[in-house]
Amino acid sequence: AVVSTQSTGESLTSIYWEERTAKPRQLIGIYLQLSKSRLTTLVVLTALAGFAFNPVSGSWAALAGVSTGTFLCSGAANACNQVMEAPFDAQMDRCKQRVMVRHLITPLHGITFSAVAGSLGTLVLYHMCNPLTAALGAANILLYAGVYTTMKRYTIANTWLGSIVGAIPPAMGWAAASGTLNTGALAMCGIIYFWQFPHFNALSYNIRQDYCRAGYHMMSVVDVGLNARVSLRNTAALIPLCAVIPFTGISHCSFSFYSILVNAYFTYLAWNFYRTPDKQTARELFRFSLVYLPILFGFLAIGYAFKERTGSDARHHQEGAYMQELFVSSTDQPTTS
Repeated sequence: AVVSTQSTGESLTSIYWEERTAKPRQLIGIYLQLSKSRLTTLVVLTALAGFAFNPVSGSWAALAGVSTGTFLCSGAANACNQVMEAPFDAQMDRCKQRVMVRHLITPLHGITFSAVAGSLGTLVLYHMCNPLTAALGAANILLYAGVYTTMKRYTIANTWLGSIVGAIPPAMGWAAASGTLNTGALAMCGIIYFWQFPHFNALSYNIRQDYCRAGYHMMSVVDVGLNARVSLRNTAALIPLCAVIPFTGISHCSFSFYSILVNAYFTYLAWNFYRTPDKQTARELFRFSLVYLPILFGFLAIGYAFKERTGSDARHHQEGAYMQELFVSSTDQPTTS
């Protein structure tokens, strides 16, 4: 509903409410906005990365399940977040065009959509994947909507919790493929976890006035120096993490070399932001963070394919040697007349 005014002579003004009903086609667009569809798509892609890099080949049904279920769970968490933060989003230039701020649907409608999407997503993950994946999906909704959204109003620790939430989807993909979690899954989660600090801290630096107006406790608002230091520390942490990833069995040893080149440049940009925190260095760090994951996962995929190829060749040679030995031993046996 929206407020309208109408003059009725002299200085009298009557205020009344006009009911606004969204058409089915409009609802689809509204639901996509409420789900933050672009962000949710990125979340799904990180889950698919965990599924793809798992040495255990998952089924097509599990692939479809983790894609659909993750999209629904992420959309549910984002929808609940927007309903809860509507009064504060209205004070931010970055968020004032969101669905709940513009009153395109009611809060009850938004919460209902979130509950239905979250329930469906968890059920899809449970029945098409496994209970572990469903538990991770449900935990992600609760952490993001129930804890992280509230923490943003009180403490800068929300950034660390938010990074944990963002790092869970690769584990969901990994669990969907094999039903278990191991060091490979933790490595995938670690990449996303550490990456989020330079990505978000650089972004929040240039819109810290918005966060300040809305009353959010972000590092870029409370302590600019800490914001830059945390970005640098976590970017640097990606160097040793990526260097040891081949030991988890999900990529070839050549990935260590290529990842060092990418992470060294990423750390260089974070160092510039730490040394001179301003709009330019923040923008450069943020822009590279957008292409960082595609580049790194591209090298990871190349290493994964090369590892599979060399492993297949090694098995082929071993089987060939065994057959040769078997043939020689059979021909060396004495014959009886």
